[in-house]
Amino acid sequence: MAGRWPEAPPYRGRFADVVPHLTVAFSQDPGVLDEIEAEVSNRLPLTARITSVHLLVFDGTVWHDRAEFALRG
Repeated sequence: MAGRWPEAPPYRGRFADVVPHLTVAFSQDPGVLDEIEAEVSNRLPLTARITSVHLLVFDGTVWHDRAEFALRG
């Protein structure tokens, strides 16, 4: 998709390679992250049917759900 809108690269072009991912934890202590990794890694790969995606916008303090986009197929 980035090739379609070269004027708007993901993360403002700060990263050469952007890999789609799911964040399951953020800013936790290492012990908590180790527990989460052990729990999640046994359930990979993850398979799911995706019917829509949400655009989240960070205002500097909190994240807001700005829009939802339905997927076809």
